[in-house]
Amino acid sequence: MPEEFLKEMKELLTEEEYKKLLDSYLEKPKRSIKLQLDKISSKELEQIVSFQLKSIPMIDGSYYIEEEKIGNHPYHHAGLFYVQESSAMLPPLLVPLKSSFKVLDLCASPGGKTLALSNQVPNGFVLANEINYNRAKKLLSNVERLGLKNVVVSSMSSKSLKNIYQEYFDVILIDAPCSGEGMFRKDETARRKWSKEKIDELSQIQKELLEDSVSMLKENGYLIYSTCTFNKKENEEQIIDFLSKHSFEIIDIPSKFDSITNQGVIIKKEYSTDKARRCYPFLYGEGQFMIVIQKKEKTEYKNIEDNLTNLSNEEMKIVTTFMKENLKRNDYIIKKCQNNIVILPHSILIPKMTLLSCFVKMGEIEKERFIPHHQFVKAYGIDFINKLSLSFDDNRTICYLKGEEIEGDVEDGYGVLMVDGYPLGLFKAKNKKLKNHYPKGLRYQNN
Repeated sequence: MPEEFLKEMKELLTEEEYKKLLDSYLEKPKRSIKLQLDKISSKELEQIVSFQLKSIPMIDGSYYIEEEKIGNHPYHHAGLFYVQESSAMLPPLLVPLKSSFKVLDLCASPGGKTLALSNQVPNGFVLANEINYNRAKKLLSNVERLGLKNVVVSSMSSKSLKNIYQEYFDVILIDAPCSGEGMFRKDETARRKWSKEKIDELSQIQKELLEDSVSMLKENGYLIYSTCTFNKKENEEQIIDFLSKHSFEIIDIPSKFDSITNQGVIIKKEYSTDKARRCYPFLYGEGQFMIVIQKKEKTEYKNIEDNLTNLSNEEMKIVTTFMKENLKRNDYIIKKCQNNIVILPHSILIPKMTLLSCFVKMGEIEKERFIPHHQFVKAYGIDFINKLSLSFDDNRTICYLKGEEIEGDVEDGYGVLMVDGYPLGLFKAKNKKLKNHYPKGLRYQNN
């Protein structure tokens, strides 16, 4: 561990806590998963899994696991859960989200917090943004795998976003880029890259993210600020600097989390930063700082002009024919976004902006035929008429995930392979032979 870091922690913690911190670094980190609760309940998962589960207290649909290569499990491919460190699960649970809320996850990759937010706002939506394009592609991959229906993915700077959205979001989550001190136990790279200079550099980025969020948040809206680091400069001091310039109020975090966290540090008596909560590896998870502040000022509202368009009559005819032949329902809200045919979870305006995905990509039209997209299958695969359901341990399931052709008693045409009743991917059948349409980049890895 960096010596300067240990010196700061010794000052931050009591003597007993500091000893516990050092002891915790000798222990193996716990692995954990968060369920995609729109797909599967805790009871349903417990009935079908073959690996050991231990419920995580106070977080619905979350478990500690011992399984090592969980990313290759068919249930992971099916999007039934997301592998996430337990303290990182907390920030999306700190405010009571109404089901119709519009939420901005400003630094969203790789997507665990986006999942938790999405599950809580079925009648609203989540804009999951990640400025780093490569990380944004990883975010999109997880959004697709999990079958999230109410998420829009973008890769824009906070400054660009604030020029589009003003007084718009009910909640903004900033899980800010940070020095990662909470990851030291499991991440050697974080330990090696740590420095005072890096903290100063990241602190400036955090400051800009907070500042740019002000105008995007509604009056009385909630801003959740979190990091996976321990130093005060990126946490309490950052918030105090922000509050000195804006009319926001620190609000209480649900008391049920008190037993697994420490309170925040008081820096200045006029700011109640003790209402923040801190996770340490000797208490819960790896490490997390989190605080909720509520906006008490008003900024100018800006109307949003819808950039989604209707399909042409010819396009709609082709899509309708596909639905009649292949699906149990035809009542989707279908629009075009950046020339993609997409399905909306409900009526909502999406402004002109560059997006990696707009809700669920249904597919595309090629040579007057509709070709369904993988994301459509992951979100709405249950609606297909033609389905082959296999168990997770059926050899054909693994063969399919490897990209191989398999056989099954299904009708000719497009269909969905189900693993124990949950959509896995698309196939096109002819004479009981299933041509594999599982995306090459997602296929089963042997190593």
